[in-house]
Amino acid sequence: MAISSALRRAPWAAAARGLLAARSGWRVHPRQPHPHRAECSALLSSLSAPQLSAVADAQLLRVINYEISCAQQDCRKRDWAKEFGEEFPFEIQDKEGTNRITLTRRDQKERIEVEVFLPSPADSVEQNGEQEDQVEDANRQGHASNAAANQYYIPLVVKIHKGAAWLEISCRSYPDELAIDSLAFGPRDESVDSSDVEAKISNLPEEFQQALYSYLKSRAISSDVTNFLHAYMINKECHEYLAWLRKLKGLMKR
Repeated sequence: MAISSALRRAPWAAAARGLLAARSGWRVHPRQPHPHRAECSALLSSLSAPQLSAVADAQLLRVINYEISCAQQDCRKRDWAKEFGEEFPFEIQDKEGTNRITLTRRDQKERIEVEVFLPSPADSVEQNGEQEDQVEDANRQGHASNAAANQYYIPLVVKIHKGAAWLEISCRSYPDELAIDSLAFGPRDESVDSSDVEAKISNLPEEFQQALYSYLKSRAISSDVTNFLHAYMINKECHEYLAWLRKLKGLMKR
């Protein structure tokens, strides 16, 4: 089953690309060096323990307030349902204070769930010694060919329920690119050892790998959807950071 042309031309896709492009325009707030650092050090060294504690608390609170003001400038309130209408192919479940969202949809006899996580730095994958495998896979597959050059990616796990069985595909979504990491499947019985049904995609034949990308696209995991997810998760990341800062400020003011 192929994605309809209406989905490929969905109006929310263009809006998501605009939001994603705006990420590069996020403000950078450089810190100014203190003009009297030596005098401050001398002052701190002359204070008693209780005074030093009060000064340190006040300094930390000033930094927190500064970060809050910066985050407030960067974060945007979006009415996603209104902006993207009913054409978006998934329902979004987003709980504040978490590092993920869940997308759900039903397609004929299947129930599709996609867990999408906050952005991760691309170099974290490189530190695990997987960079060479990624580049080799990308060159061979024609997908995510610039993955190593991107600064971040969004982890996502696509789980397709087929009655009492499931199929799970773990991916990394780079800007405009998708890389599949692994494939697993099995019955609903949780006692089944996942190692018996899981395979790393790089170990599969090239034709098999290409078929998996087409399979995901037929389930609406398209570049338009992943572009939207990047915009959504970047926005969520900003708001989660702002909420975290406010909670920390509340603690410091006690």
